Amino acid sequence: MPTERDDAAPSGGLQVVSRSAQILRMFSSDRTEVRINDVAEELRIGRTSAHRYLQSLASEGFLQRVNDNDYRPGPLIMGIAASMLTGPKIVDVAEPLLATLAEHTGQTAVLGLWTGSSAVAVASKEPAGKSVNMTVRIGAPLGPQSAQGLAFLAWGSAAVRERTLARLGATRGEVERKLGEALASGFTVSEAVIDGVAAVAAPVFDAGGSIIATFALVAPVGVLDIAPDGRDITDLKASAAALSGLLGASTAA
Repeated sequence: MPTERDDAAPSGGLQVVSRSAQILRMFSSDRTEVRINDVAEELRIGRTSAHRYLQSLASEGFLQRVNDNDYRPGPLIMGIAASMLTGPKIVDVAEPLLATLAEHTGQTAVLGLWTGSSAVAVASKEPAGKSVNMTVRIGAPLGPQSAQGLAFLAWGSAAVRERTLARLGATRGEVERKLGEALASGFTVSEAVIDGVAAVAAPVFDAGGSIIATFALVAPVGVLDIAPDGRDITDLKASAAALSGLLGASTAA
């Protein structure tokens, strides 16, 4: 049982850093969420102090609150992880293509990477000269029903796809239908994540033929031309194919 002294706020900055690091080390590929009680037990502190630590880490983007008791890695951690996994090369190579895609379509273009458990936005470009643009927060996690998330599931590993689908419950059938459509058309569409916002995404492949990233366009619902042979989709797929080629892919599926 923690003592009253244990449950008090940390007395020094070093202790705060040490305990914050302990919390972050609790996460792994097999443990993507932690509970307040887990943290209290791990740090041998009271539940109130554990809650304060989690809230502080969440306020800075290190963690993200799932519900009243559970937390998972936040957008700051996810963004750093994705960038480190692929290295800076892909972002550097992608940025000129993103800028061109944004200018050609007049919409916000986004580069997405996979963290091992979800997609995350790591770079974006907005078209110049528009008074209003859609802004995408870098490091923002993108769920399995986002256009980018769907693309990683459609072209990614069967194990990741099945693990993700198993968590979806009643929406699994709808997502599976969208994945089939994506494989047939070469792109994904989503209007279900944020009210009034639509996105389309196309896969980017590496030299081994595996999906390594996504290019996406984000706009208000009804603005994007999502016809398979429409200008927006044509430009999107061409940009994704161009990045695939620069990364060594022999073909862009």
